Amino acid sequence: MVFGAGALSLGFLGPMLSGNYKLIFCDLEIKKNLIEFLRKENNYLVNICCSTKIIPLKVFGVSGFNLSRVKERNQVKKILKKIKIIFTAVGSKGIDETLSFIEENSGKDREEKLYVFSAENDKTIFKRWRGRLGKKIKLCDTIMGRMCRVEKTGKCYQSVGSRFKEAVIAEDFYGLPVSAKVYHQAGLKGKTWQVMPEKEFEARAELKLFGHNGAHLFLSHLGALQGLTYFYQINSKDLSEVKSFLDQEVGPAILHQYGEFLKPIEVKKYCAKLIQRLIRRTFSDTIERGIRNSLDKITSSERLVKGAKFVLKNGITPKYFCRIIALVIKLNIKKGLLSGPVDKIISHHCRIKEKKLISLIKNNFGRR
Repeated sequence: MVFGAGALSLGFLGPMLSGNYKLIFCDLEIKKNLIEFLRKENNYLVNICCSTKIIPLKVFGVSGFNLSRVKERNQVKKILKKIKIIFTAVGSKGIDETLSFIEENSGKDREEKLYVFSAENDKTIFKRWRGRLGKKIKLCDTIMGRMCRVEKTGKCYQSVGSRFKEAVIAEDFYGLPVSAKVYHQAGLKGKTWQVMPEKEFEARAELKLFGHNGAHLFLSHLGALQGLTYFYQINSKDLSEVKSFLDQEVGPAILHQYGEFLKPIEVKKYCAKLIQRLIRRTFSDTIERGIRNSLDKITSSERLVKGAKFVLKNGITPKYFCRIIALVIKLNIKKGLLSGPVDKIISHHCRIKEKKLISLIKNNFGRR
């Protein structure tokens, strides 16, 4: 069962899991037409964006329930008592309500443990819910490495199904990492899963969060401040700077902390391919998508501030991470979402106390 029928669920989880599992997508009234379509047709279409072409892929063996409707909500409650694997992809605003619903309706006397995989980037979820789900529910982390989005159909992208004007678009990046312990405990199956030791999983999660998400924010804010529309429009000078961010900060910091669990060549290849993935024309990622909710990304529990501190902790000066934070502050001041002295924004909004980081951010604030 997958809570949330958005881009990540349809573009990543559906294609990756449908070969080995029957999937039930759950969402609210806002997605009523899509849910009805999934229940009736039991399939939908995804546009898989390779390096030079776009391949339409049908995902079969799916259904859906509208949680806003009492009858369907009650059906989901019954199913919850029987299933063993759930994914949540509802975003930070909906995750607490979703987990409460799962906890209340999954069955206190169930025989098998229920494994709930959170596909959210917000890792504070695990702190908030520690000890609240009981012994029969295990909340598990995931690494959502594939970029996905939903937009209106055009000459390049086919709709999710007949009668729809929206298309599900996803890059062809492969892999759903899982720790070996969870894989065996949950009785997972299929080639979809990339099984690995817990520490390697932790290392890859950090690499994705700081590397992929960091580079995505770096490029999108550089592009936004220049008035660009797509990632593929970003100039070579800026791409070179983002490459330095990955090669000089993220990669070395990850290897310093997790060198026992990740090979340098793996990290190097990941970083080398990442920029080309981000600017792929077939995917045509938008700057607007990259800067969405960017103000949240510079809070103390989020990827940029945490990334800067992670790099600093591993003996490297995080000049590029601080450059990204400065760009985010600058853009949000321009949009009217932040105001006041930079020092105050750094201390009150970002909650940064380290003098080294404060100095680096302020030095970068005057740059383009």
